Amino acid sequence: MKRSLGVLFSLIFLLLLSQLSYAGVRTVYSINDSWQFRFGETCEGNEGWNVVSVPHTWNDQDCLDDAPGYTRGKGWYRKKLYVDKEMASQPLYIYFEGANQRTEVFINGSKVGEHVGGYTFFCFDITSFVKEGINLLVVSVDNSHDINVPPLSADFTFFGGLYRDVSLISTSPVHVSLSHYASSGVYITTPKVTDKEAAVHVDYMLTNMLSEKVTMYVESTVLSPSGKCVATSKKKVSLLANRVNQSFSDDLIIKEPELWDTETPAQYRLQTRIVDSKGEVLDVLVNHFGIRTFSFSVDEGFVLNGKKVKLIGTNRHQCYEEKGNALRDEMHVRDIRLLQRMGGNFLRVAHYPQDPMVLSACDRMGIITSVEIPVIDLVTMTKEFSHCCVEMMKEMLYQCFNSPSVCIWTYMNEVMLRPPYERDKNINKEEYHNFIYGIASEIENTVRRIDPYRYTMIPIHNNLAAYEMTHLTCLPKILGINLYNGWYSGTFDGFEKMLDLLHHKYPQTPIIVSEYGADVDARIHSFTPERFDYSVDYGLMFHRHYLPEIMKRNFVVASAVWNLNDFHSEGRQDAVPHINCKGLLTLNRTPKDVYRYYQAKLLKEPYVAIGGCDWMNRTGVSNSDGIGKYPIQVFSNADKVTLKVNQDSIEMVAEVKNGMAIFDVPFINGINTLEAKIVKDGKTVSDLYRLNMNLVPDKPRMYGNFRELNMMLGSNRFFEDRDADLAWMPERAYAEDGWGYIGGKAFRNVSNQGSLPASSLDIWGTDQDPIFQTQRRGLQSFRADVPDGDYIIYFYWVELTGETAGSLAYNLGEIKNESASERMFHVDINGKRVLHNLDIKAEVGSRRPMICKIPVSVMNNSGLNIDFIPVKGETMLSAIRILKLD
Repeated sequence: MKRSLGVLFSLIFLLLLSQLSYAGVRTVYSINDSWQFRFGETCEGNEGWNVVSVPHTWNDQDCLDDAPGYTRGKGWYRKKLYVDKEMASQPLYIYFEGANQRTEVFINGSKVGEHVGGYTFFCFDITSFVKEGINLLVVSVDNSHDINVPPLSADFTFFGGLYRDVSLISTSPVHVSLSHYASSGVYITTPKVTDKEAAVHVDYMLTNMLSEKVTMYVESTVLSPSGKCVATSKKKVSLLANRVNQSFSDDLIIKEPELWDTETPAQYRLQTRIVDSKGEVLDVLVNHFGIRTFSFSVDEGFVLNGKKVKLIGTNRHQCYEEKGNALRDEMHVRDIRLLQRMGGNFLRVAHYPQDPMVLSACDRMGIITSVEIPVIDLVTMTKEFSHCCVEMMKEMLYQCFNSPSVCIWTYMNEVMLRPPYERDKNINKEEYHNFIYGIASEIENTVRRIDPYRYTMIPIHNNLAAYEMTHLTCLPKILGINLYNGWYSGTFDGFEKMLDLLHHKYPQTPIIVSEYGADVDARIHSFTPERFDYSVDYGLMFHRHYLPEIMKRNFVVASAVWNLNDFHSEGRQDAVPHINCKGLLTLNRTPKDVYRYYQAKLLKEPYVAIGGCDWMNRTGVSNSDGIGKYPIQVFSNADKVTLKVNQDSIEMVAEVKNGMAIFDVPFINGINTLEAKIVKDGKTVSDLYRLNMNLVPDKPRMYGNFRELNMMLGSNRFFEDRDADLAWMPERAYAEDGWGYIGGKAFRNVSNQGSLPASSLDIWGTDQDPIFQTQRRGLQSFRADVPDGDYIIYFYWVELTGETAGSLAYNLGEIKNESASERMFHVDINGKRVLHNLDIKAEVGSRRPMICKIPVSVMNNSGLNIDFIPVKGETMLSAIRILKLD
């Protein structure tokens, strides 16, 4: 009964909307709900269909599982559309905001059209395909690898599906075009702007679907940001019969214009009406636009409306935890709001055009943007590929044309990262270089012809010579540089050296640091951070070096952190498998400390935030007084910070340096409360943080209060198991009356750029990978001088040898594979053999965790003496947990 009523209400709603459309204006409404979906080569039959809502992707789960790869192929969507008599007699369009990546649309068994490309909008005229009554709409979407469709390869997951909104648009036969690259059909420029007036030029694309030539009037009305009419125009236009996309231009003058900028993003509205000779309104359309002047130069940087503005922001990928790239509108807007709350004023919309809500939000919030087509890493030397690139650029240009936030068109990200001739000797190096330059030239010329007012950018990686060989460095107005010194290679100071070299070689070309960042797993911390440990602390070191270097160079006109948020990259492994975790926010948009650092550096209003406030469960070692001292970082834009510990019992003051103050805080076991306070510009601002600290007595029998010990072997990292509220500490060696390991050495992964602090393997069957990615090998014993009582000991093992994480172009050089080795050993606890001839690989296989739980009673002050006796090869242990039960 509910389903029948729902269908009835939907039909009534569609009927009302269809009747409204003939009142003289177009009607636009989404058709996102009650689709049926099935994955496979054919849509025949009624088996296997599931009801879904759009946005939808079929990769939201399999991109994170242990199986290599993710589903790529063809998916089918179908839906019944009701069209009444009047609606069927009028022009009707179907509009897609995005589907990845090759899409075909069918109505009542007939093919309506096809679109190639996964990130731009597309629209089809379905007037001649629909009939009165129920119509069957079928859409196929294919995300298979296609050598002629970019992107071919990239460090993100190519989610398949109908992952953005779908709408129907009903119009009169004479209307502003919908078929001109699925854009608004209205292109607004402001070629001359002064304080006194702004010239507004409008190019229209108009469609006449009638069988006769008609004469119409185009009325253009400009409304100010407050809604006041400030300019009008009415011009006659003759339109040929049965002709789409007929061009028409108009010019208006706005007196004393309100300028769009990052502080006051004032937007005007252009209302366009098409009126016939009898005064009947046939179409109405509203476009927002902004009036501003801008320029990029090496001397002045970015100048907006005559004022210098340093552009600092991020890149952004469109995916989200458990949703893939199928996000609701409000989730896109939330990301831009988070960028604004960080103090950012620049967004590189990378590596592809995104949901229309993204630019709309940037327009409203005053975020300068760069938008780009997804030509990344590789190109195919075919005419089809070249044509696809140029068509994508045209679509992006026309679809984003009126956004005042867009100042840069971008293309060809890191296309010389791994040229195919290095692997395939049949590819001629010179021919490949010439082909790339040819595509780039055609794209550049296309942009200059369609939009001569905005700038262009090509982002390159730090192999400058490769781009000079292809002459790509001489094409765009701006050079983007993606730099990861101190992460993928080299040391931090290589960053500024590369910037200065680039400026020396291209002294008249503005530079944008289009990418920089380090992977951060928000669950990992270290007081001795190092490259590729994925710790919050190393990420802070990285960004605290890079940002000041960016700020001090005028020729660096903008910078964009890679990335605003963590994002899916199925081929990656490491601490967070299948995720690139360079985001300032996690995949579910929880801020990391690096986000708080940028707030401290960029926000103008008084700001203070205690670092690690998402690290709710900590562990450490306490002394005889039951106190454990550990550093706490506080982010602020004030000169100094006052920190109160545990309800005013202790108060400390520290100076803020480069956005951060550091305190050595005495923690007690259990709940600790910290309050940070600043006074800035006459305002007092504070931040409160409560955490649970599990302190392990340095000498358990002497100091008492031993409850549990959770230690990772071969590791200098702290790790928080947030599912279990469990805190893990780094390893330490045994000392008399204490606890720790005896013998062995910490395993370190070996690469051609040095040893790494942890394995890069995805540990199958767990999401607690960092616990298992380190281990101590050749371990002789683990000793804990704990008081008498009943305990449970948990041993954590995994076999890493003989396995490889594969190779990514983005990784820290080549990882040298460990050869497979036999490993067998015994485990004795207090002289009793509890595990005989333990062979981890034989028990569970390689790369799979093994957790062995053993109850033990400690008596007569014997403590715990755990011995590892080798039978074949080396002993090893990844982690140990000792839990006291009484």
